[in-house]
Amino acid sequence: MYLEYFQLKTKPFQISPDPRFLWLGETHKEALSILKYGIMDNRGLLLLVGDIGTGKTTLINGLLDSLDSDTIVATIRDPGLEKLEFYNFIAAAFKMGKRFGNKGDFLVNFIHFLHKAHAHKKKVLLIIDEAQRLDHEMLEEIRQLSNIERKDTKLLNIFLVGQNELNDKIVDQRNRALRQRITTRYSIGPLKHTEIKEYIQFRLSVAGTDRKIFTSAALRGIVAYSQCYPRLINIICDHALLTAFTRDKRRIDAKIIQECASELQISPVNEPGMSSNLLNKLKSGPFNLFHGKPALALSVYGLGLILLLLAIGYLNFPGDTEQIPAVAPSKSEQKVVVPRATPRPAVPQSSVTAQQPHTAANDRTRIKSAPNPLPVAPPSAKAPSVGPSSSAAPPAQPSDPLFPPGHTFVINFPLDSNDFTDQGYQLLGQLVRHIARVPDTHITITGYTDSIGDETYNQRLSEFRANMVKSYLVGQGINPARIQASGRGPANPIQSNATNEGRRANRRVEIKLN
Repeated sequence: MYLEYFQLKTKPFQISPDPRFLWLGETHKEALSILKYGIMDNRGLLLLVGDIGTGKTTLINGLLDSLDSDTIVATIRDPGLEKLEFYNFIAAAFKMGKRFGNKGDFLVNFIHFLHKAHAHKKKVLLIIDEAQRLDHEMLEEIRQLSNIERKDTKLLNIFLVGQNELNDKIVDQRNRALRQRITTRYSIGPLKHTEIKEYIQFRLSVAGTDRKIFTSAALRGIVAYSQCYPRLINIICDHALLTAFTRDKRRIDAKIIQECASELQISPVNEPGMSSNLLNKLKSGPFNLFHGKPALALSVYGLGLILLLLAIGYLNFPGDTEQIPAVAPSKSEQKVVVPRATPRPAVPQSSVTAQQPHTAANDRTRIKSAPNPLPVAPPSAKAPSVGPSSSAAPPAQPSDPLFPPGHTFVINFPLDSNDFTDQGYQLLGQLVRHIARVPDTHITITGYTDSIGDETYNQRLSEFRANMVKSYLVGQGINPARIQASGRGPANPIQSNATNEGRRANRRVEIKLN
């Protein structure tokens, strides 16, 4: 309806996942790179999660559009199937040309199919969308499928794509075996508010116009109402184009965005960089309280401003006989952090040990099988009170005895495996919780291998394992700009490679907090 009016060839903001309109924000670019690498390196079982409307399906479609004929792909969009239906759906998706009456018959033919594809140098990828709908029994069936492999490589790559509650299912103790098979996981979120303008203009350009249809105020309104979720952005923008067309307006302003959001029953949310004045206008309109009487509105606003100036003058110029105490800062201005007064509980049966850094060759924290508990943090002293006239600088970020700055922690890997152990997951979980408390932490991740095998291969393997750890941390919400990952192959061994124990110790990823 509005295409000719805005000189568009197609609708720019359809919610259907069209690869032509794939625009990648920072986290989406990283997610796509990780998924591509997972296929190239036959990583096996991968996990991609994100909230509703963050663009998971669009991202997967973009991935499929980028693959060549060397990859055989099957996608299950609705995994809510019975077990045998699930297997027959896989057989049909891979064009195996047969319907099966039992699981055993399917597995025999499916394994033959995978070996044949491998012989023709083809990679096989199974994508299961909406995977949060899978129950425990079906997740166990998928785990068993992921076990189909050769000694030297995986024969089947499986991507589990779902909403955030899929994480809750994966960490369920009943799915422990599946969790250990997941080699790569990534969590995508909404776009950054600074990316919205480019996102909208890109879609308009693909649709056929380079005109700036949305004003700056309209873009800020879209940020507030959509919370930067791509699906909501598309819904609001499509409705706004239609509204502007019916009113014969060539540009879309904040008022149109407000009206569209009201009709769609979407409430605004304040975003970083958005003034409270704009947010108030988005919520109620500038003069709604006065029923379209701007003169009355200005009078009231002027009176309020005069009263505010009088109050400020009174506080800053007190009389001779009265002392006005200093005004306490607001919560947003306060930077004084009060340490917890209770000790941190020890984690039982942990395999993580903490020592002082750079004192000897064994100064690192390693994942071991010995049941050494984490040290218990001593009770913190109460923070000193800050008086009205205190000029002392606010205290620094609270230190954590379990994660001292400059300390190095180690995750070890089994031979010929890139899987995290339970102890590795435990350490990474503790690191994520620590970094959430101290968000300014910088993380240096370095991968190492033993000296067995080709040096070039070991170099790549060490880089891959370091990036695995980085991907896990980024997927848990840690800013990738604060993470540096690299691999050094067999360099810097901490024990002799002449023994099995030494080689196990050298197959490691070191994580240093700064």
